[in-house]
Amino acid sequence: MRLSMPAPSRLNITPLLEDGRESELAGLLSSLHPADVAEALGPLGMEATIKVMSCLDIQQAADVLVELSESARDQVALGLPRAQLTKLVAEMDSDDAADIVGELDNQAAEEVLSAIDSEDSEDVRRLLMYDEETAGGLMQLELVSAPDTDTISRVIDRIREAGEDVGDIGHVFVVDSNGTLRGMVSLKSMLLARPDTQIAALLESPGLVVRVDEDQEAVAQKFQKYDVRAAPVVDSQNRLLGRITVDDIIDVLHEETDQDFYRLAGSSEEEIYTSGAVKTAALRLPWLLFNLVGGFVTSFILTKFEASLLKTVALVTFVPMVMSLSGAVGSQSATITVRGLAMGRIGTGQLLKSLLKEQKVTAFMALAFGLTIALISGTIHGTLRLGLAVGLSISVAIVVSAFLGAVTPIFFRSVQIDPALASGPVVTSANDVVSLLIYTIIGTAVA
Repeated sequence: MRLSMPAPSRLNITPLLEDGRESELAGLLSSLHPADVAEALGPLGMEATIKVMSCLDIQQAADVLVELSESARDQVALGLPRAQLTKLVAEMDSDDAADIVGELDNQAAEEVLSAIDSEDSEDVRRLLMYDEETAGGLMQLELVSAPDTDTISRVIDRIREAGEDVGDIGHVFVVDSNGTLRGMVSLKSMLLARPDTQIAALLESPGLVVRVDEDQEAVAQKFQKYDVRAAPVVDSQNRLLGRITVDDIIDVLHEETDQDFYRLAGSSEEEIYTSGAVKTAALRLPWLLFNLVGGFVTSFILTKFEASLLKTVALVTFVPMVMSLSGAVGSQSATITVRGLAMGRIGTGQLLKSLLKEQKVTAFMALAFGLTIALISGTIHGTLRLGLAVGLSISVAIVVSAFLGAVTPIFFRSVQIDPALASGPVVTSANDVVSLLIYTIIGTAVA
């Protein structure tokens, strides 16, 4: 049993590391849950994190490595000595081991797999055949299954034989002679039944059956929809291959959310674990290039329309307002669309409906803003024509920006790119360019 310890947010392990008190540090962390240790490692750099991992016993270190975020886990695994990493992989469930080994280069992966138990190695190799973003890459092979001809007493013997190899056993999956999934039976049902009862007599329909090639986000949405703790994974012939548990789904949801937040900022989680300023800058620069290119394009537009704008100097004073409003509206549409796609509320059949709704909402806002801005600007500058030019151009810019914000994530999804990228620098730069172009064309034409 783990004793109650200070919350990781208040646990400062840096002094123990700096003073070389590794044994004291190991004793302190040994009483913590692996998730708490992983949280305590959050503020540390990669070198210090690896040093702490080396202080822990093998089982706890393996559990802590699994609890780290995906980016941190991959970097720690690459930084650990090969012999230590091999010991950690040997202690993990097949799905976690596959995640770690899958990030290594071919030579390193082969060295690790060759050094662990042959049966465990074979399980990991099987999982590595599947795309890591699918149910196959998410599932674990550790489960308890039984032929439909077994009795309850024989199935219970199977559970005992599985022992510690299978973590959470809430149900036993039942298959026929070909390995085809027939259903599942809960432990409660087995405990209440007579020992000589055939397992097939207690069959229950699984709340959810997952195909091995389904996208992990779709699987997570189904877990949320049907509120299940575990689901069998099958192939196209409905043969049982493995299972996915709710803790894996929670990890997927957290990872997807984290990725979306970092991509909204045009960055990557990797920079948290990168101490070098140059490398951190390199992670941010590609995304900022979109803004740089957009800046040059807007500058080009202003240069081309300079003569027209100078004829009505008042038009120039509204440029920041146009870009600000259209950018905000576009980002709102993009964020709402990205969230709808991620939560499954916007599917293939709802795309047109979602776009129409977003355009109706935007049209109302554009009308309200356009009239307000037209009246105020016209009053301030004493000319209705200028007010009309500014109000009309801003209204059109808002509508177009909202359309771009809604369509871009959908386009990104269709070409297998994370839609969250659409809410970052890409859509911001596109909106700046398009809104300014609309404003200068309409504004100079009407004013």
